[in-house]
Amino acid sequence: MRLEDAMRRLVRTGSLVLVLLALGRTLEAQHHWGLGVDVGLTRFWGASEAVPPDNSPGLKPYRPTSVALRLDRLVGLARVGLGVAYGTSGIGAETENAALIAKGTLSWVQLAPELAYRLAILGAGPELRAFGGPVGDLWLPEGEDGRFRLGARAGLELLAPLGTRVAATVRAHGGATGSLFRDDEVPSGYRTKTMPNAGVALGFRVGL
Repeated sequence: MRLEDAMRRLVRTGSLVLVLLALGRTLEAQHHWGLGVDVGLTRFWGASEAVPPDNSPGLKPYRPTSVALRLDRLVGLARVGLGVAYGTSGIGAETENAALIAKGTLSWVQLAPELAYRLAILGAGPELRAFGGPVGDLWLPEGEDGRFRLGARAGLELLAPLGTRVAATVRAHGGATGSLFRDDEVPSGYRTKTMPNAGVALGFRVGL
């Protein structure tokens, strides 16, 4: 092979590598932003309780189902995001053997900024991330004024790639917020209480 031909082939190869690198960086930049949507179920405890020694069950939101949208941006191994969720819930009193529920009496809007960090890549692609941050819950009881409560949550997220841009997500979280009830709303012999919660959600994330 002549030197001139070898140089020409080397230049072509180098140009191809540069193009591939540029394309890869472009795709990576495009995927820095993501939009997620999921459907979740949350269980609450607390909200109100009987004053001891009375052990009667108190009232609380009863297992609301919610739909959430989440916009995020990748920054290295971390991801900064902002989620907005909407759901409806009844108010219920629950014991070990039974539950009494007034259905459809609450609307729930949650604002959740969060920071997520990649813990591991499992096998050929699924990612495990830990996430956490503050939450703001707006509760809208039917026929009454809304009330805003602050809290925090943390959890784990598993992302399973379904292509170059789409991933299925499974999220599990736990947290706590202030009681949705005001002190003057609970019956005599009861008191308000912090609301711990736990939930799980299934959805998708699309790279933008």
